[in-house]
Amino acid sequence: MSQIEAFHGGAFFDAIGVDLRHLERSANVISADVLDAWFDPSPRVIALLREYLPFLLRTSPPNHAEGFVQEVARLRGVAAECVLPGSGSSSLLFACLPRLLPEGCRALLFDPMYSEYEHIAGRLMRGEVLRHTLSPDNGFAVDAHALLADVIRLRPDALLLVNPNNPTGRLWPRASILPFLDQLPPSVLTVIDETYLEYTGAESLEGEAARRPNLIVIKSMSKVYALSGARVAYLVTHPDRAELLRPWLPPWPVGLLAQAAAMEALRDPGYYAARYAETQALREGMAASLAQLSPFPSSANFFLIRPRRPAVLAAHARGQEIFLREFRSGLLAGEYLRISVKDAAQNARIVGALR
Repeated sequence: MSQIEAFHGGAFFDAIGVDLRHLERSANVISADVLDAWFDPSPRVIALLREYLPFLLRTSPPNHAEGFVQEVARLRGVAAECVLPGSGSSSLLFACLPRLLPEGCRALLFDPMYSEYEHIAGRLMRGEVLRHTLSPDNGFAVDAHALLADVIRLRPDALLLVNPNNPTGRLWPRASILPFLDQLPPSVLTVIDETYLEYTGAESLEGEAARRPNLIVIKSMSKVYALSGARVAYLVTHPDRAELLRPWLPPWPVGLLAQAAAMEALRDPGYYAARYAETQALREGMAASLAQLSPFPSSANFFLIRPRRPAVLAAHARGQEIFLREFRSGLLAGEYLRISVKDAAQNARIVGALR
């Protein structure tokens, strides 16, 4: 990995092979170091792709994902001019953050938090990364008053957040976020990444982003719709800001197969609601089985543990083709592991290895 790239999970592909010649190996590998869904996409998605796969692979998509944008707008109750599509949330971040913030900007982030934000705002844009530290003493929950005090004291250009947070899994409730947003200085741009929100059952802030000039909501369809391999996402923002960003998005921002899968997934909310409820039960059962490793509270499809020897434990699990997320830097480095929730059989293998 180059020094100019952010560090992510995904070491499980070392066991499968990045040349993709031996995908059959995936049957025995547990990829608990990434946050992909444990379940398959909706059966409606699979049926659609099977029926039209040759056409979807050989055909150029609509120039600007117009149908996908319209479907998102209809189902989320926002105007289409507020929605921008992209091939994954990272694609949108790389395209949009440099257009939203000046080079050398001051960006306030949670610590710990998804590393791509620090990579873009800090390393690529040569900005100053400011940190609001979350404490393990209260399970990494957000203290809105303390965060607002840091905003006022540090005077950042932007506040970049993930909710529920990755890697902690803690949800910042909407009832606390909205009063916080109302008190922010108008000069502060707030970006909230809701990649895992649907797992929690909480209401999105997409509608707020469509009407608030200084709020952007990022929505990945990878983790909650089981479409990580398709790479499809969107962001919602005020129409004036969307108009400024839209020219910087490339033509054909989402592949045709990914668009078809994403739209069909959006049309089957009942299937996914059932999977989210199952995920909550699987997570709670797994955490209870690992009580001796002090799992932290989470609302998402993953949780943190703080074992005595995380590197040794992770290496032991790798020997059984079970991959857990380690941390190389920051608040969690050398002390914590993140585990993503899998199906019941795989969870049992993870629990057995960690015990």
